Amino acid sequence: MLNLYSNGVRGSTLLLRPTTLVRPHSASTASIASDLSEGCLVNNPALSSGAASTPTTLTKVPVCRSAEKKNSRNSTIDFFKEFGLDDSQVEKIGKSHPNLLRSKVEKTLIPKIRVLEDFGICGSELISVIASNPSLLNFSTKNLLGKLDFLKSILGSVENVRNCIIKETNRLSSNSLTKVLQPNLELLKSYGISDERLQKLLVKDPWCLCYNPERVQESLVGVEQVLGIPRESGMFLQGYKAMVSLRKRDLELKFELFKRYGWSESDVLVMAKRSPQCLCISEAKLKTGMDFFLNKLGYEIGFLAERATLLSFSMEERILPRYAVLQVLQERKLMKKIPSIFTVMSISESRFLDAYVLPFKDNLPELYEAYAGGNKSVDSSVQKEKGKQ
Repeated sequence: MLNLYSNGVRGSTLLLRPTTLVRPHSASTASIASDLSEGCLVNNPALSSGAASTPTTLTKVPVCRSAEKKNSRNSTIDFFKEFGLDDSQVEKIGKSHPNLLRSKVEKTLIPKIRVLEDFGICGSELISVIASNPSLLNFSTKNLLGKLDFLKSILGSVENVRNCIIKETNRLSSNSLTKVLQPNLELLKSYGISDERLQKLLVKDPWCLCYNPERVQESLVGVEQVLGIPRESGMFLQGYKAMVSLRKRDLELKFELFKRYGWSESDVLVMAKRSPQCLCISEAKLKTGMDFFLNKLGYEIGFLAERATLLSFSMEERILPRYAVLQVLQERKLMKKIPSIFTVMSISESRFLDAYVLPFKDNLPELYEAYAGGNKSVDSSVQKEKGKQ
C-alpha cells in the first residue's frame, strides 16, 4: 500500500451532513400538535398524520389551546418543536434569544409567523428562516413587514429576501435598514457598483453591508488607497469585503506577517490586488501555506504572490493529498508533462480524479486507495462519475 502521507498528516473527512429541520412528530410532545394539525402553520408533514394536498395558510390556524392554558417557557418550547425545529435549534434560540421562549405563542409568535407566510415564505423555507434568524420574531409585526418589503424593493423577489435573511442571522435584522443598509448601498453605488451587482452582493454576502456607514466609507477608500485596487476593477468588491471585515491593526499584522517571510511591499500589493480575500485567512493558515510552498517546495515569493489563492486551500484535505499523488506519478514516470502546481491545486475534485487518479486506477490501484483513504471527499466525486456512465 502506498503511503501518501509520509509526514504523518492525513486528509480529514469532508462530508456534508444534511441538517434535518423538520422534527419527527412523536406521541410524547405537547398537545399543541393536535391543535395545529387542524390548520397547519406550514406545509410540514411532521405536523399531521396525513399528507395534505394543499398547504393551509396561517389565517386558518385555530386558537392554540395549550398556549392559552399555560403561557410558560415549556409551552413555547413545545410550540417551536411542533412547528418543526429540532432540539438543538430550540436550544440555540434559548441561548441567543431567551426572551422568545417567554413569549406568548398566540399573541406574539403566531402573528409574526403569519407575516412571514403571507409575505411568501412558507413550508420548509419558513422553518429554515426561523431556525437561522429567530431575531426576526423580536420585531413588531409592523416593523417586520416593513423590513421585508424594504428588502424586496431592493432584491426584487421573495426568494432573494429569504436567502438574504437566512445568511445574515443577526446584523441585517437588528440594524435599521434605512439608517445602515440604504446608506451603504448608496455609498457603493457612488463607486460605480451597479444595482445588479449590489443585489447579488446583498443576497450572497449581506454581512458586508451591515457595518456602520462610516466604516464602509473608510473601507471603500482603503480598497483604492491601501490595497491599490481601482474601483473599475472586477476585484474591487472582493477588496471591499476584505477591508470592511478587518480592522486597521489586523490588516497591519497581516502585512507584517508576509514581510517576515521575505515579501516586499510590492509583493504584498500584488497579492492584495489579485487575491484580496487572502488577507482574511488566519495567521496560522498563512504560515502553514507559506512554509509549504516557499520553504519546502522552494517556489519564489513572486510566484506565490500572483497565485495567492493557493494559501486559501486546506493543507490536510487538498494540498498534501494532491501533492503526494503528483510525487508518486513522477516517481513512476507516468506523467508525460509535469503540470503547474497552481492548476493541480485549483481544479475541482472531479477534474483532479479524472486527470491524475482514475486513469491509473487499474495499473496502480494502490494510488487510488491511498488517495481515497486520506481524502474522503473522493467518494462523492466517484459516485458522480459513475452516474455519468
